[in-house]
Amino acid sequence: KCSARGMSYNRCSRHCITQYRNLLDHLRPTDLTRFKNNDEAFAIGIAFFHQLSDGLGAIRFINSWAKVARGETLEDNELPFLDRTLLKFSHTPLAPRFEHMELKPLPLIVGRKDASEEKKKKNSGTLLTLSAEQVEELKKKANEYNMKKKGCRGFSRFEAIGAHLWRCASKARELGENQESVVRFNADIRTRMIPPLPKNYFGNALTQTAAKGYVGEITSKPLGYVSKIIREATEIVTDEFIRSQIDVIRGFEHLDDARALFLGAVGDNFPYFGNPNFHLTSWMSMPVYEADFGWGKPDYFGMANLFPHDRAVILLSPDEDGSILVCLHFQIAHLELFKKFFYEDI
Repeated sequence: KCSARGMSYNRCSRHCITQYRNLLDHLRPTDLTRFKNNDEAFAIGIAFFHQLSDGLGAIRFINSWAKVARGETLEDNELPFLDRTLLKFSHTPLAPRFEHMELKPLPLIVGRKDASEEKKKKNSGTLLTLSAEQVEELKKKANEYNMKKKGCRGFSRFEAIGAHLWRCASKARELGENQESVVRFNADIRTRMIPPLPKNYFGNALTQTAAKGYVGEITSKPLGYVSKIIREATEIVTDEFIRSQIDVIRGFEHLDDARALFLGAVGDNFPYFGNPNFHLTSWMSMPVYEADFGWGKPDYFGMANLFPHDRAVILLSPDEDGSILVCLHFQIAHLELFKKFFYEDI
């Protein structure tokens, strides 16, 4: 919290950076959870206020904390860039230049008037592992469809794994072929803006994007077809798209409506992201295993809470062997079928 009220922005930024340094100087991993019958292992749990920053900013903060805890000094380029005015526009919001499916109400199960029945169903969490060979196999299957078109670049890990997860969810729920389903995910806008945001920008430099399909095509067409739908939702996120989305959000009567779309809050007044839809999050590009407090790199990093919607978080394995971890939160009624398809369909 900044206590420098009344300051100009530049002075406030310097003040906040000083506070950031002081905070890191006083943070030490003293309150730990130790594992039973193991004196050498412990876990550090961290609660982070998402309205303060996105995941990348949070991880960089933790890594800076660890570096200071080791007795090292932060370089100037490791300090957070706090100028939020880069994403603040003074003009009157313009009319949307895109469809902005990601801001529209999500599909309901055919025949339902709302998602109240689905909200009552309980979710459970599980950790799934993809070996490096399985990741390459998924990419190969996706690219068998893609390579039919000359000049097309191969699908990425996220596109292939994301398509696989969306298909597994659609199969496990056993909904009708004409059921619409939307998969939503965030995209980092730091390098997509013109001009780009600083690499050390500290804040929510994320935008929401979405892909839509019918269960029948998601489950029956080649993996590459589904990967292509996800790719299109990624490639649409350009500087113009980001600015258009910001203009739409600025026109919202209530800011909480925008927060709900991005943060996935729980309650009757917030949208439900679960069945028949799905939420993807990729942490594969985040340096989550660099948080060395002086005892070595972490053996595991993952979510500590249970997400109430159907969601998958994709992250690298700490083994650094090319394998992937999928932290899955899914309705209990369909979880076993999901896990069955997850491995059988590779």
